[in-house]
Amino acid sequence: MMGCSTQQSVHPIGREVIRRGAEPECFQIVEGDAEMNRAIRQARKSQRTFIAALQHPQPGQRDFQVKKPFVQGDVVEHLWLRDVTYSGHRYHGVVDNHPHAIKGLKMGARVSVNPSEITDWAYVDHDTLVGGATIRVLYQEFSPERRAAFEKEAGFHLGKEKP
Repeated sequence: MMGCSTQQSVHPIGREVIRRGAEPECFQIVEGDAEMNRAIRQARKSQRTFIAALQHPQPGQRDFQVKKPFVQGDVVEHLWLRDVTYSGHRYHGVVDNHPHAIKGLKMGARVSVNPSEITDWAYVDHDTLVGGATIRVLYQEFSPERRAAFEKEAGFHLGKEKP
C-alpha cells in the first residue's frame, strides 16, 4: 500500500528521498522534524477511529496498516505492517517493506506493536486514504506532478483528512 520511512538522528538532511529500483520510496527524517512529530502524535491520538474500522470494516474499506518503529542502536526505521489485527491490546501484523537499516528483520516477518508505539495508521475507504498522517506530511511537499504519480502508484487518493 505505502512506502517506508527511515528516521536517523544523525542524518543532516531533513527529508531525503531514497529510491531503490522497484521498491517503495523511503524517506529519511531527522529526529526533531516538528511536522512529522505532530503527525505521529495525531496518529496516536486518533487510533480509536482506526481500531473501530479495523474490528468492524465496512464494504469498500481495505488495506488496514500501522507503522511501527524498529530500533537498532541509534537507527530507527519506521515500517508499515499489513494484515493487521488488534487483540490483547496490541496490534499484530506482517512487515510490508524491505527493511534497509535494521539488520536481521525481513519483509513478511510477523510482529506486534503496542498502540503507544505506532507512528501512523491508515486504511483505504472506497479508494480514499483514511489516516496516514505521516504520508500527508510528505505528500504536501510533492510537486503537483509527483502527487498525481504517487496517487496512481498507491492506488488511492488522499482526499480530505478524516478525524
